[in-house]
Amino acid sequence: VMQYFEVVYQTAIAFGTILLLTIILGKQQIAEMTYFEYINGITFGSMAASLAVDLDQKTWQHFIALVLFGLFTLGMSFLSVKSRRARKLLEGDPVIVIADGKIMEENLRKIRFDVGQIMQLLRQKDIFDVSKVQFAILENDGQLSVMPKPDYQPVTHKTMFQKEKPPTIPMELVVDGQIIYENLRKIGKSGKWLLEEVRKQKPFHSLRDLFYVAMESDGQLYVDLREDKEGKPTAD
Repeated sequence: VMQYFEVVYQTAIAFGTILLLTIILGKQQIAEMTYFEYINGITFGSMAASLAVDLDQKTWQHFIALVLFGLFTLGMSFLSVKSRRARKLLEGDPVIVIADGKIMEENLRKIRFDVGQIMQLLRQKDIFDVSKVQFAILENDGQLSVMPKPDYQPVTHKTMFQKEKPPTIPMELVVDGQIIYENLRKIGKSGKWLLEEVRKQKPFHSLRDLFYVAMESDGQLYVDLREDKEGKPTAD
């Protein structure tokens, strides 16, 4: 009887600990299943199961190990937010698998995907012809993001009267105050050009004021400053 009681209260501890750690770690744990998050999920489950049913060792040993693993995971998540290099190491980079209707075979080999898998992901996006795809990007969580060619995109009032030009793949240029020089080189621009163009849109005091800057598919810059404030309605 005591063994059954011990299993019950250890299971309750395991469930409560996992629930609390998931709340602390945030929605990323369930929203983005990168390989880092995937391994974490498996390990959390295994450690919680050991805490619930292992009667040979003391409960507090499993509990401390589970909490420590949660703290390590929290530390890695914090590091990946603060450092793009760490995020790239832990989560990898999105990979272009189709560009201008052409399958990028070399990129497929690097990520060990075959054409059949990419075609399946395309069909899940209701796209059956590769020739209709401007860009397809395999995200870190295994999902495929697809930009159809302009001829196959829904017509809006804005695009109806625009001169057609080939869209480009969006590029992150500043993330959390850090200029991504690698992406600037890809578009043939310099840091000086970037700061001048940003100031034309939104004046700022220092690079730290820039939270996110990206070149969008139409070639325009999107600029988001840190600590943006929503406009408050004035009293009548």
